[in-house]
Amino acid sequence: MYAVETKNLTKRYGKTWALKNLDFTIDENEIMVLLGPNGSGKTTLLLILATVLKPTSGQAKVMGIDVSTQSTRVRQIMGITFQESRGFWRHKPADILRFHASVCGVPKTKRDTLIEHILKDLELWDARNKLFMHLSGGQAKRLEVAKVFVHRPKFAILDEPSSQVDLRGKRKIWAQILKMREEGSTILIATNEVREAEYLADRVTVLDKGKSVVCDTVRQLKDSIAGGDVVELQIDTSDAQNLKRALSQIEGTVKITNSSANQFKAHVSMAESWVPRMTDVCYRSKARILSIRVTEPSLDDVFLHFTGRTLRRTSDE
Repeated sequence: MYAVETKNLTKRYGKTWALKNLDFTIDENEIMVLLGPNGSGKTTLLLILATVLKPTSGQAKVMGIDVSTQSTRVRQIMGITFQESRGFWRHKPADILRFHASVCGVPKTKRDTLIEHILKDLELWDARNKLFMHLSGGQAKRLEVAKVFVHRPKFAILDEPSSQVDLRGKRKIWAQILKMREEGSTILIATNEVREAEYLADRVTVLDKGKSVVCDTVRQLKDSIAGGDVVELQIDTSDAQNLKRALSQIEGTVKITNSSANQFKAHVSMAESWVPRMTDVCYRSKARILSIRVTEPSLDDVFLHFTGRTLRRTSDE
C-alpha cells in the first residue's frame, strides 16, 4: 500500500485546470518533494490531500483512506504546515503549541517537555512569551513548522517549510524533518527552493500545468540530462588536438571545447563515470592533469530540461 496515491485526480476552477488526471504516489516512510512554479498545481494537490478542497474528479487516498469520503479519518493521521504562518495575534508561541498539541492528542504528560525541546531546537525559546503579532517573519515561520514537529503525525504536509528563514534556521528545520522520517513519518514537501529539495528529498516529483512531468531521485533526475555535467580541465600537454580528439571519444562525452592548449571544458553525462576514464586517457597520452572542476546540473536545470521553462514564475496557483 502506498502512503499516498492519486488516480486521474482532477481539479478545475471554471475553465482552468489546476490538476489534470494526476497519477501520483508516495511510498511509506518517504520524503517526497513537489517541485514546480506557482501555477503548477502544488498547493491544490496539498489542499486536496489535506481534505481542505474536494477534487472535481478522480481519487486520492492517504494511507489507504479516501480523502473525499473519509475526510475525518484522514485528518486524524495527518498534519499540515501552511506557507503563511497561522496564529492568534495575541497568543504566545508556547501557548499556541500547547493548544495544538492538545487538539492533536499529544499526551498531557509529554506536552511541556516536547514543546520546550522543539522551541529550544528551533531557537524560539527566548521568544516563547512574545505575542504572535510581535514575532519576526522567520520566527513566525519556525513556529508554524513547530506545530508538525510537536504533533509528529503519520503523514505530514509542509508547504514551503523554510521560506523566510535564514540558513541556520533552515538547517534546524531540515534536521527535524529528517528526524521525523527516521521515526516513521511519511512527508510531502512543496518547495521551489532547490537547496531544500536536494537536501531532503528521497524522490522529487516535477509538476507542471497540473501534471506530473517526471518523478525520480535527485541523482537519477540529474543524470538523465545528457551532457548536464560540466568538467573543466587544466592539462599540461604537448598535443592538445589529439588529446581533445581522444577525450571526445570517451563514453558519455556530449561536447568538448578547449579555449587554449591547456584549458578544456567537457559537457558529459554522469561525470562520476567520465572522470576516471578521462584520467586513464590522459595517462596513456602522457598528459599531466593540473586541475579538475566538476559542476553538476541543479534542479533548476532539471526543471528546464523536462518542461522547457524555468521554475521562476509569478502567476497564482
